[in-house]
Amino acid sequence: MIKKAIIRTLLLAILVGAAYAGYRALNALPERTRQIATARVLRGDVIVRSYTRGELRAIRSVTLSAPNLFGTVQVTRIAPLGAFAREKDLVVEFDDSEVNSRLEEKQLELDQIDEQVKKAQADLAMRSNQDQVDLLSAQYGVRRADLEVKRNELLSSIDAKKNLLNLEEAKRRLKQLESDIQSRQEQALAEIAVLREKKNKGILELQREKQRLLQVKLLAPMSGLVAIKQNRTGFMFPGMQIPDIREGDQVQPGMPVADVLDLSEMEVIAKVGELDRANLQEGQEATVALDALPEKKLHGTIKTMSGTASSNIFSFDPAKKFDVVFSIDMKELLAALGAKPEQVQKILATAEQNRRKPAQSQAPAAAPPGARPVMSAGGPGGPPVMGFSAPPKFSEKDMANAKLPPPPEEDTQFDVLLRPGLLADVEITVEKVANAIHIPMQAVFEKDGKPTVYVRTGNKFAARAIKPLKRSESTMVIASGLQPGEIVALADPTEKPGSQKKAEKSGGAMGALPGGSK
Repeated sequence: MIKKAIIRTLLLAILVGAAYAGYRALNALPERTRQIATARVLRGDVIVRSYTRGELRAIRSVTLSAPNLFGTVQVTRIAPLGAFAREKDLVVEFDDSEVNSRLEEKQLELDQIDEQVKKAQADLAMRSNQDQVDLLSAQYGVRRADLEVKRNELLSSIDAKKNLLNLEEAKRRLKQLESDIQSRQEQALAEIAVLREKKNKGILELQREKQRLLQVKLLAPMSGLVAIKQNRTGFMFPGMQIPDIREGDQVQPGMPVADVLDLSEMEVIAKVGELDRANLQEGQEATVALDALPEKKLHGTIKTMSGTASSNIFSFDPAKKFDVVFSIDMKELLAALGAKPEQVQKILATAEQNRRKPAQSQAPAAAPPGARPVMSAGGPGGPPVMGFSAPPKFSEKDMANAKLPPPPEEDTQFDVLLRPGLLADVEITVEKVANAIHIPMQAVFEKDGKPTVYVRTGNKFAARAIKPLKRSESTMVIASGLQPGEIVALADPTEKPGSQKKAEKSGGAMGALPGGSK
């Protein structure tokens, strides 16, 4: 028994000694050496590329808005969602019963005013004839009184005085009658003028109602895909499924009801970070790969870039980014979709025709009365600019002959080869640097306001300031401070465990990068 106890004690002592030796050996290793990823400093040709992800959109689009009918604006007919409308096709039609009712009332008022004017003119003519008779009688009385005065030499003084008084009275009555006739005539003419002004006002109101009647139908000003807007009238709450505008819905005047998207010419809009923005310029070539065509690489160029950065408050990424718009070679894109040469020519002809329309050029400073908002391609800023232009002029014949476009399932939709909103990957070749020393951007940190890397020396890492030459979101080209073959840390070896989040929140240019800052 004693022998077994001694053996057990020795085994326990051996295990304790081995554990202690392992603990000492573990403490002797460099701190966090096994937990720190590293990368080797390389020398070679570096192609500085920028990568981003964007979405396809139409260069030109027109927003059709509900008109102000001074009454209920109710949708009676609307084009099917996803239908392709040709120019002068009916997109939305509103109820015109109230407008027609007011139009009939205005016409009836004009007819009544016309009758009142005719009656006033007839009364004026009759009164003028009677006034002429009264005026001749008064003039005859003055003449007769004047003749009686000439006989005063033969009459007594009393009769002579009486004749003089009769002459003065006749002249006074004539003068009063002339004044009354002029006053009555001016009053009658004033009444007629008031009626005519009332008629002019009624004519203007009638013309205004006729203009409103022309606005109950919204026609497509160009050929394009119809995108119906959501009905955002009434009570809404977070998470509510907002339906599209449908027949029978009532909308507010000026509310957008549909978009007409020109699919004959498209572009890609994306966002880039501040480091990539410094390396980009208009005209640089890019390669675009649509998710819908993963095996096709399309050529594009940088069309416009925004001058200011913005952030999306609904996104989980708080970083501000710049909008960049890329143009795409439409011939190459259509060919990749399998379009035939004659189809390509037709679509490009449609693009040229829509490009010449003045409605999509630029927006004036103020919106004219009755103007509808128009979406046009934005300037150096990426997103389209909402502007205003005068409503397209359609004749009454166009209004009468306008028909709804056929539903998507009943139309070949020859011109609808792509849909706006498709996602795309964009690769931009910024610059090619020959025989350059480069490291991953994750290995660069900020220390004391200077870019710093941690170089492995033996079992430790030593901080070393570097001078960058070129940088992108993934790679940094080094001008001085490193030699090819050296090993650099991809994480801060001096950082204490659990302080990674604090480092990511710290300021500085490197704080926004995956490597953090120190």
